Amino acid sequence: MEDFTEEMLAERQHALDVDKWLASEAAGYDLCGSFTFCARCDKTETHPCARAEARFTAEEEKETALFEETLEELESNENIQANERETAEEAAEEVAAADANALPDGYEWVTRYRRSFKSRLIQNEKTQDFYTEIRNALSELAGIRSRVSQACENFRFHGDRIARLSIGGKTLTLYLALDPDAYEDTKYRYEDVSERKTYAETPMKVRVTSKRMVKYAKELIADLAAKHGVPVVGHIPMDYHAPYEDDAALIKKGLIKPYNVLVKKKKK
Repeated sequence: MEDFTEEMLAERQHALDVDKWLASEAAGYDLCGSFTFCARCDKTETHPCARAEARFTAEEEKETALFEETLEELESNENIQANERETAEEAAEEVAAADANALPDGYEWVTRYRRSFKSRLIQNEKTQDFYTEIRNALSELAGIRSRVSQACENFRFHGDRIARLSIGGKTLTLYLALDPDAYEDTKYRYEDVSERKTYAETPMKVRVTSKRMVKYAKELIADLAAKHGVPVVGHIPMDYHAPYEDDAALIKKGLIKPYNVLVKKKKK
């Protein structure tokens, strides 16, 4: 919730009010309280629908991250059974089919996909090129520990997060525990995201979109090591490229999670 300003919440509330009104008109009755996020609603707040949706989304992302952690543990122990996945998929299809029968006119269920950091990496060779370069640069720092989550890869030194890698669309993004103000009017292109709680530890955001940006990212990683007193010891370069896999294969591995959303039908 901290990532949303009052202006953003107001804008989202307006959009939800319009959607709710149109859906209610189509259904012939007031649908207030029937949306998935309504259970998180507090009518005493400003912009209650927007806040409820934000809470619901945050909880869903948290549950997804926990699921991914559990899935990785199970996979490492080779305890996942194919029939368990099939049962879960069948149950999801039954729920979607049941919900479809109660749809108001003009609306439909659409399947969308929540793509993990790993899946985005696997499906983009150019991003893998940049990732391999930067991942190796970070690996030259002694005492660094990395962990891949659903949304990103975190790098910690003595328990403190000092770097983070994520992929938005097809763009690899590096977040560093450096003071953005110290690089004002320099050759480096970056964004200060210190006002967002999620990135408070790593407020310097660098989009890696070219070989030049890879070079600059490596220079900034060197600055990072100097600032935090991390020894640079070097290492044997690793190849982090992986063969391309389609959506179906990644869904089976749990790296892409399909989910259904209620949307207005497009006019033909």
